[in-house]
Amino acid sequence: MKFACVLLAALGQTLPLVAPGQTLSHHTIFVVDKVTQMSQSHATLGGPVNTVGEHHSAPVVMAEFEKKCPAVSFTQDQSAADFVLQTQPGGTTLADLKGNVLYVSPAKNLGNMVKDVCGYIQRVK
Repeated sequence: MKFACVLLAALGQTLPLVAPGQTLSHHTIFVVDKVTQMSQSHATLGGPVNTVGEHHSAPVVMAEFEKKCPAVSFTQDQSAADFVLQTQPGGTTLADLKGNVLYVSPAKNLGNMVKDVCGYIQRVK
């Protein structure tokens, strides 16, 4: 019984609230992946060691949307998407497949950007 209550509470946090007779509009997004090179230096007993790696932004962005915006799903096929999301420092743009910018979020952090973009997408029929 306790497990069922916990499960229902968890589901209540992730499921959207929709009025009876109303459906949740659903849209597919293609996220433009930004790849940045990272270089770090670590001190070790044998001397400094440099490591080089890459950071991909798309998985982080998609994970945040998954948590906070049930109105969207993601695709790796840009031609199958309803929207193209491009994140960058200072603003995020949401465009249609023709490249027309539909919405710009000036949010400086990922959580606020997701809230802004999700709000716009939910208003689109």
